[in-house]
Amino acid sequence: MKKYCYRLILMHFETMSKEIFGFCSFVRLGGTSTVLITLMNKPQISIEGRLFDCGVNDVVAGKQTAAPVLIKRIRTHLCNSKSSPAGNNTIRLKDTLINLERREVWCNGTIRRLRGMSANLLKYFLDNPNRIISRDELCKSPLWADSICSTAEEGGKTFDVNVGKLRKVIEQNPANPQIIKPVWGIGWILAINPGQ
Repeated sequence: MKKYCYRLILMHFETMSKEIFGFCSFVRLGGTSTVLITLMNKPQISIEGRLFDCGVNDVVAGKQTAAPVLIKRIRTHLCNSKSSPAGNNTIRLKDTLINLERREVWCNGTIRRLRGMSANLLKYFLDNPNRIISRDELCKSPLWADSICSTAEEGGKTFDVNVGKLRKVIEQNPANPQIIKPVWGIGWILAINPGQ
């Protein structure tokens, strides 16, 4: 899932059980072009509803799972699906998936929301990867245009607090950041390694 984009994923509910809901949400966060089909031994309306809420394209239960019928359903979904995930607004940083359009982050097995300044600050870092961003630069950036801080020294704690909030959302371990790394005495750098 981390290296490739799949056009189709078939899952059996009884095999995956409750983990299927988180998995489907994870796939949807990474892009909407993958066709997700869940197979079930027997229809269960309440579970089917939850699966559709998590982004499943189809639930096939009981006799409908027979090969001829299932193959026709798969072909129909593949013909109707987008051929490419290009255009989805998802970025992978280490083991974290970020969808800027939906302001959602998949990190440590949960989906988290990017709010206000955190989303804007992340966008600023993403627009300036592998480059040290100083407090001075942040103070002069449009992010803090409405701030009462006129110098980097005045805004020092404000910047630190907002970067800390952002790290809590996107880092696997905020105490040991691997995405937005500190550059002591200067600021921060969004560390993106080629091929990660």
